[in-house]
Amino acid sequence: MREKVLILTAADAGYFELLRGMLRSLRDKPEGRDVPIAVFDVGLTDEQARWCRDIGATLLRANWDFEFPGRERVGEAFKSLTARPFLPRYAPGHDIYLWLDADVWVQEWIAIELFLEGARRAEIAVAPEIHRAFRNYYHAWAEFSGVNGAAYAEAFGQAKADKLIRYPLINAGVFAMRADSPGWRIWEDTLHEGLQRSTNMVDQIALNVAIYERGLRHEPLPSLCNWPVHHALPAWDETRGLFVEPSLPHLPLGILHLTIYTKTTPSFEIAQLGGGTRWMTVRYVPPGEDRTRPPTPGGFNP
Repeated sequence: MREKVLILTAADAGYFELLRGMLRSLRDKPEGRDVPIAVFDVGLTDEQARWCRDIGATLLRANWDFEFPGRERVGEAFKSLTARPFLPRYAPGHDIYLWLDADVWVQEWIAIELFLEGARRAEIAVAPEIHRAFRNYYHAWAEFSGVNGAAYAEAFGQAKADKLIRYPLINAGVFAMRADSPGWRIWEDTLHEGLQRSTNMVDQIALNVAIYERGLRHEPLPSLCNWPVHHALPAWDETRGLFVEPSLPHLPLGILHLTIYTKTTPSFEIAQLGGGTRWMTVRYVPPGEDRTRPPTPGGFNP
């Protein structure tokens, strides 16, 4: 029997352009033309929802799956964060569930295949934010550890924060799990606990606690499978027409994640493998279209 895989994501009206790029990055590839896709609609317009249906996506409505203090203040889109431990319940009948945040896009399908294989081998497949090029392990450590350490402390206490901030951060924006994985319940219980104290990045923080402290067995994939662009700008290989890691051996990036300010910055000064730099967008651009862009006002380049 053929394995049934479902790709899921979520967006509101403000994230639609990112969502459109992500979905097109799937459908523009031979492997993704017919893959089942579901989108949690947490505030799309009617026109945006229609576009999703036209591209072959099923729309889902998230519920409030947890009771927690301050729920009335977090907004409709927060439902898509707390719904993730319940994906088999929202969309039953699949063998593997692959989550892609709306602000990612798929450049090389091998990343999808690795997430699926990782889910077959372990209870969850994830990509820790660790790479020799990432700024958070160099000059930006204080910023990185301060933001994430505060989120750990708010949800699970300072002792847990002091310990886990030294572990590679598990990014919850891309993951894959089998329908029968015991990890769903472990993540659910850990998230419920964290939500009683905090809503600050708690979905991702809870996943890290579930993996590092609660026995959720994970398959760690390379950061090429989920590249947080704010940690390190990619380089561009004009010969292959691909974004690649900025350091040798310049392997192609499988999935680019437009984290933090990179969602809204029009262009970046991207190193070219042949030498020099060029101002380019790091968003998804369909094959054959030019991704060169004018310099961002003020010359922004982290």
